[in-house]
Amino acid sequence: MKTFRLKGLRLLLEKDTEPGQEKIELHEGLVINREEGGWWLLEVVVDADAKKVFDQLKEQETDVMMEVIISHENNDPATMVGRIRSGRELESTYSYLIDSKMAMKKEDVFNYILDSLIADGYTGDQLIEEFKNRKADNANWSQQMARSLYEQYREKGSPLSE
Repeated sequence: MKTFRLKGLRLLLEKDTEPGQEKIELHEGLVINREEGGWWLLEVVVDADAKKVFDQLKEQETDVMMEVIISHENNDPATMVGRIRSGRELESTYSYLIDSKMAMKKEDVFNYILDSLIADGYTGDQLIEEFKNRKADNANWSQQMARSLYEQYREKGSPLSE
């Protein structure tokens, strides 16, 4: 197993027809690559505001799409799908364990952005410039990717059930 620091977490919650983004303020966090069947374990330590979100996800046994920033704040986020395994109260914070799998690789995200640019008619230098712009706009493509992934999961089922 390999363990990394969790430096950032944003939940891409399914709300109506559009995934909503919720940045989670972390007190601490770990990401563990279990190196078995693609499974990862996240431990997040959060305050009472985030507790409400995690408790609701746990109670509903809902899969949640997440953007996870590992090791360094400037790293590109990894897109994961997870389910809350457990939660417990600490002294003044709350700890949650999340079983998860990678939803897509970084190159999948880049391919998605390129495909959308080609579909929008970009070519040549305009394609390169717009690719840089869209790649930098994490919030927008994250929402598009989450929408696409949630649609796939409704059709094919959760990857966490495998």
